[in-house]
Amino acid sequence: MSPPRPQLHLRRARLGAAALPGALCAALLAWAQPVSAAPCDLATGQVLYIAGPDSMINILRNIAAELWSEDIHVYYKGYPSCLGVQNLVNSSPTTPDPAEMGTPAAHEVSYWPGDPELEMFCELPFDAADPAEPEIVPDLVLSDVFATTCASYPNGLGSVQDFPGPVLGFGFIVHPDSPAQSISAEAAYLVFGFGAESHVVEPWNDPATILHRDPNSGAENVFAKTLALDVTKFAGTSLNSTGLMVDQVALATGAAIASTIAGANVGIIERRAGEIRALAYQHYEQSCGYFPDSTPTSRDKRNVRDGHYPIWGAVHLYTRVNTSGIPVNPGANRFINLTLGTDQLPGLDPIALGLESSLVPQCAMNVFRTEDGGALASFQPPRPCGCYFESLTGGTDCQSCTTSSQCPTERPNCSYGYCEF
Repeated sequence: MSPPRPQLHLRRARLGAAALPGALCAALLAWAQPVSAAPCDLATGQVLYIAGPDSMINILRNIAAELWSEDIHVYYKGYPSCLGVQNLVNSSPTTPDPAEMGTPAAHEVSYWPGDPELEMFCELPFDAADPAEPEIVPDLVLSDVFATTCASYPNGLGSVQDFPGPVLGFGFIVHPDSPAQSISAEAAYLVFGFGAESHVVEPWNDPATILHRDPNSGAENVFAKTLALDVTKFAGTSLNSTGLMVDQVALATGAAIASTIAGANVGIIERRAGEIRALAYQHYEQSCGYFPDSTPTSRDKRNVRDGHYPIWGAVHLYTRVNTSGIPVNPGANRFINLTLGTDQLPGLDPIALGLESSLVPQCAMNVFRTEDGGALASFQPPRPCGCYFESLTGGTDCQSCTTSSQCPTERPNCSYGYCEF
């Protein structure tokens, strides 16, 4: 059976209506009304339904395109971290965004049949008789936070296992013309814990311009854990869209240029450089503030990798495993192995692909933690790639190599083409 054909969606269409005669314009607009996508073909191939935030979307779409040729069909739904983990652990189906209920986008998922640049759409099956319109249980969930950040899970996760993926930094953002240059943990706690209703920290003196997400947001939970602030107690103005929140920072005018503050992941911050600006962050007991990178303009994530910058979390890949710890869905097993570099395919470089989304691979990290916002411990990757990662971000001083015999005693291991510790 051939895959469903792509559907026209008005929000993706770009019609040059101004140049068209009135009658033709009206005809085209009538033809371009939003329509529901064709049903997903869940009877062909090995189906892998992935739900979660789009933090590693560049890696995901490239792997999904490769897996299509292996008859592993990846269907992806953008979904909140904590809800996805809950669905998987409880074997419960995903549900649509309430704001999209009744629209063609409600049950729409993406897939890439052999080409990462060819994003196509289809509709998941759902129970229309249930007001929540439940869909199907995900096979693999992506989460920007540990499962225990979302809920206590006193009985554990059962057969669900966490495969830690690439690391993503987060930062506090302001308008480029804001007078603020840095923020301390103590100040951030007061700003977002009281929302300028009391304990005002200048210049963030207006509750309407202290912006944050909601408790289901992975980013919100990372900030909460870092600041030791209850995620349900954030004050100020809550928005249900990161894009809307970042737009509000970028478009601030007048007094709001100084008073507006929010938080976002580093990928967004770097993509929208010039529209928004990150603040240096000084954590509890630190004597100065740091950026995620070694300088405000570099992209080496050195301060994330060595532990100086603590606002980060891993993209966790959660899936059910058998008694041997192997994912029960073969497609999930293959996807995870390709993401983590355990399996390799010619021309597929998850490190370089992740870099386009400002992700740091685990093999380039020198620290790790066992809970969001928790204490950092030294980490030695089994196959380090720090030098290779830096070579992709602007250059490295590491010695290149093809075998370990070419490496000096102080860096004796040839890994990813460079002499590593």
